[in-house]
Amino acid sequence: MARLARQPLISIILPVTDAQFPALYPPIKSIIEQFYQRWELCVACRRTSCARADLENLARGQSRIKLSIHDGAVDLSDLCKLAAQRANGDFITFVDGGDSLAPQALYMVAEEINARAEVNVIYTDADWIDDNGARSNPQFKPDWCPDLLLSRNYLGRLTVFRRALASSCGGIRSDFGSSFEYDLILRIIEQADPATIRHIPSVLYHHRLDRSVTEPERALLNTRSRQALQEHLARRRIAATVEPSATGMYHRVRRTLPSSPPSVSLIIPTRDHCQLLKATIDSILERTDYPAYEIVVVDNQSSHPDAVTYLDEISRQPRIRVLRYDHAFNYSAINNFAAAQCASPILGLLNNDLIVINRDWLTEMVSHALRPEVGAVGAMLYYPDDTIQHAGVIVGFGGTAVHCLAGVPRAASEYSSRTDVIQNYSAVTAACMLTRSAVFAELGGLNDVELPIAFNDVDYCLRLRQRGYLITWTPYAMLYHLESASRGNDRDPDKVERARAEERYLGTRWTKSLGTDPYYNPNLSNHRELFALSRKPRAPKPWLAPPAGKPEIERAQR
Repeated sequence: MARLARQPLISIILPVTDAQFPALYPPIKSIIEQFYQRWELCVACRRTSCARADLENLARGQSRIKLSIHDGAVDLSDLCKLAAQRANGDFITFVDGGDSLAPQALYMVAEEINARAEVNVIYTDADWIDDNGARSNPQFKPDWCPDLLLSRNYLGRLTVFRRALASSCGGIRSDFGSSFEYDLILRIIEQADPATIRHIPSVLYHHRLDRSVTEPERALLNTRSRQALQEHLARRRIAATVEPSATGMYHRVRRTLPSSPPSVSLIIPTRDHCQLLKATIDSILERTDYPAYEIVVVDNQSSHPDAVTYLDEISRQPRIRVLRYDHAFNYSAINNFAAAQCASPILGLLNNDLIVINRDWLTEMVSHALRPEVGAVGAMLYYPDDTIQHAGVIVGFGGTAVHCLAGVPRAASEYSSRTDVIQNYSAVTAACMLTRSAVFAELGGLNDVELPIAFNDVDYCLRLRQRGYLITWTPYAMLYHLESASRGNDRDPDKVERARAEERYLGTRWTKSLGTDPYYNPNLSNHRELFALSRKPRAPKPWLAPPAGKPEIERAQR
């Protein structure tokens, strides 16, 4: 701490209600015991509060504690607003009664501010703690994930804001009750560059475990959160409505399509297995409410009489084109070949073994594909037994990449924050992916040289992210997927060697990306089981960083 070039003053806002009074001391004690001591505590309570006398005594003994006492019936947001008016810190944050900070919390925040002088928002991981100090339910958050923030306030606590920016955005607004912090975050990100929003992947905030929220309180909280979100969308001139998510716990932003929706070319490579292809095409034609699409079937040397007959039949339908690709199977090359012959502004890459579940699947995916900041959109795919086949892709797990939550039962409650909300990932599968034609051309399509069969979608998404695009996954586009049923297995020697070569290429080309997936917390395992605790967390510890000009310390640590 003595070596930190900047010693920012951090203002901590603590509202005190009578309901919080019995649990008032843990947060104050944890603040006083912080390793980093450049802080001030701004406390606000009502004049009639039973905590008033204790707080006045405390403030008399601590010059860094500023107590504001107010008349009238003010709620939590009003107390925070009044306390914040006393704040003089460079940065500001909020703590609730009963909660506490890890002793290194403010130190790690100060380290982040020193590492990145331009930082505007810093948020950390959190967990829950009981009266005996037992901790549980760690919240290991992703790095900056804008679509997830529009689905729920995943930043939560501990979140630290640059005070000048928070003030310029209008500060705390009392209209949103307990959702005031979400409203503030949404206004701040309208002005803050995403590069100035930083995540510290360390559990630095402990929520009080016995805090109970009644159903009416939860309903009011959700209503006010959706109001804040709707106003945020209006300020950004995004045509969309805010609805409860499928489970009602979170939010769904339903974006409005243009009055004349753009055409979409759905590209489906196939070879024989006409029953699979027929089921896929029938489900698209019967269960798709999106008005402007064509189906482009790419026949890769089908020879079975039934398949040949079926391809000839569907080629006469107005929505369907059949292209012939008379070369060895190369998934990347087939899609590149078809994309070059499509005039639609949006391309859909689909496998030939999909069954559409919800009628607005394509409407939902197009609504995100049209966003200029989004490069690719993925869907929720289920196996026929209603377990998850694909809910986004985690890169780096097992050395390459893995489908998120594969095999988990549909709508599993313990994974609701992953399965119930629109969010960003490092990659999505090309078994059902939408991307704009211009973006596909910008990247030169899929890699048909080093990645003819596998990982071409992961590589494509990583190249998109390299250029600054987001990868968005939505649970509101649902399909069944038989997972390459027409390809058979990859057990013969040539296929095994090809697969190994593709793995080697991916590992070599994307070494850094495979080591740090921003949407998968570094405290979680990259080898044993998805979302299990890692035996060797990859989260950085700033106190282990060597001082400038001391490489021998770094070598010793290694």
